[in-house]
Amino acid sequence: MMAQENTKEVKAIEFLWLGLYGFAGFSLELILNVVVNMVGMQPLGKGLNSFITGILWFGFAILLFQFSKSKFHYDALKKREGLMTSKLVAGIILIVLSTAVSAWGFGGFKPYVEFYGGSQGSIVLYLLQVFYYLGETALIVLTIALGQQFIERQFGLGEKFPGGGIFLAFTWGSMHILLQGVSGGIYTMFFSVIAGIIYTIMGKDFRWSYLFIALAFIL
Repeated sequence: MMAQENTKEVKAIEFLWLGLYGFAGFSLELILNVVVNMVGMQPLGKGLNSFITGILWFGFAILLFQFSKSKFHYDALKKREGLMTSKLVAGIILIVLSTAVSAWGFGGFKPYVEFYGGSQGSIVLYLLQVFYYLGETALIVLTIALGQQFIERQFGLGEKFPGGGIFLAFTWGSMHILLQGVSGGIYTMFFSVIAGIIYTIMGKDFRWSYLFIALAFIL
């Protein structure tokens, strides 16, 4: 009970900073590559880069979760009420929508294109790519959760408004315009909003949100 009261007293600006910390965590992949170049190592292979980056993202998400829980009494993994079938169906529909859009952008079913393209038909490389996505998804969902808290507290919007997804779109999503061009950036911003909607539909339950957003991201 005390934790809930303390959470209510936390100012919105604190969750803005926490959300920005989450956004900063995505840069660990770039930092990894810079460090590798600085120490004069050979460029990491695709599989090794995916594995190390995935670990870094999982690790950062765990540290940020622990920090937000201990410092601000916000438990992103707090167990929520069970989900109704209608919400699960809505989540599946959003996964299908996201998959359709990614298929259009990738020029085919994303897993198929990545397996025979980027992974060159290697099961090991593709599984490492999936691990990479799972690590990134952990940071995506946590950043959405923190952004959602900021938007709700700062602007008094209801829990059904996907503020966390919009926060992710304007941070992680928009950054992809610089990294992947306009089309890549627009798609990432679109996915950010879809992920935010999934989070609110799932009643802000981290576990269910992670499952559905990970599927949407991989597919």
